[in-house]
Amino acid sequence: MNFNKREEQFMNIGTAANAVFHMRQVEEKELKREKIASWYITVPGIPAQEKEKLEKSLKYNVWSSLIRFVVLYFIFSCIWIFGVGRYDPFESVTGYRLMGKRTVTAVVQEDGMSASLKDPNEGEHIIYNLTDLGIDPTGYTYGDRLNTYWSRDEESNVYRLLTVLPEKKASHIECIYDAFMITGYLGIIVVGLAIFFIRRRIYMGWFTPFYYRMEKFCSDYKVYQRYPDCDTVDAFISYGNDNPYEFARQFAATHLTVEERKQKRRTMVITVGISILIMAAIILAITLIVSVQTAVDNKKNEARTVKVLEELQPAIDGEVEPLGDQSEYYNFADMVNRAKESFPGETVYYKLVTTDEYVSLIITTEKKKNVYFDRYMPVDGNVGDEDVVYKLEISMVSDAMQPDDILHNYTGILK
Repeated sequence: MNFNKREEQFMNIGTAANAVFHMRQVEEKELKREKIASWYITVPGIPAQEKEKLEKSLKYNVWSSLIRFVVLYFIFSCIWIFGVGRYDPFESVTGYRLMGKRTVTAVVQEDGMSASLKDPNEGEHIIYNLTDLGIDPTGYTYGDRLNTYWSRDEESNVYRLLTVLPEKKASHIECIYDAFMITGYLGIIVVGLAIFFIRRRIYMGWFTPFYYRMEKFCSDYKVYQRYPDCDTVDAFISYGNDNPYEFARQFAATHLTVEERKQKRRTMVITVGISILIMAAIILAITLIVSVQTAVDNKKNEARTVKVLEELQPAIDGEVEPLGDQSEYYNFADMVNRAKESFPGETVYYKLVTTDEYVSLIITTEKKKNVYFDRYMPVDGNVGDEDVVYKLEISMVSDAMQPDDILHNYTGILK
């Protein structure tokens, strides 16, 4: 877990650094564009169409355009989420608005005619006939799940059953609705970005071909040699200032050949391809590292669980003395006694869950009244070590787990 957090931190730092780098590149390109355009339109003898295009580009600012995109994106996203998002997909199916209502899972029992669910009014699991829930039992078998939807009366504070849907059908409706909302949300982003880049292309599309011409011009007319201390832009401007009458004619006659244009495109494709390959290699390396670490963690978890079971079994067999009421801490014998006392006189089924930080016992019985969840943290030492005592961190009745979940996947039995 810590390893994955470190990897995430490194990726976040790398992403931030990459974003800053690209922002600087954009800023430098913007400054070059404005510097060249604002100077070039003052040069006598340049084509009127070219001058008009550059004057138009000076009215465009990438940062104000980006801010406009963000603001409009926020506005349309709010309209989408708080407008269209208020639609309840269940209403057309059941006649009730079920979004935000309390949902309780019911599990069909062995007879196929009844279901067990935790009644929100009673606070424990109760067996209901499917017909009483308004469900035709035909076609339902043991273990099938149903979603029951409850509405709370504000005055009496009592929950009233609204309707029942098969869990798969409810999940299908929710998936379609979520897909629709995500598609609309992404659509806003895609359309907004498309408009942003189309406007940017309209105003700034001239710059890259112009810059290539400028590089060729500086090379053909040995501008770099005449102004060795200047970069391409400054050397180009300096030459134009020193040769105002010849410059426009010379630059108008400078064009890239077909082979040179192909070479520029080829270089750009290679650069983009290499960047994609580097990113893919980084992602692949991170994925491989995380996969290896996950496999190591799984083996570690299995070994830890085995150690805990080796400590727990003697306690179940009565070979370990509990610490008793005089201690605020628990050993495995105390945990077993506490689990048995939760359901006195019944056979207790338990599910064991272990991590580096805690041991959990999730218990229920065949009567399926409730699911209890106890989490213990080691006081000194590590989970699974011998003679380690634990403190009770969490003890609660689980609303999320069903008794049948434990009965069909239990670790052991306490009698």
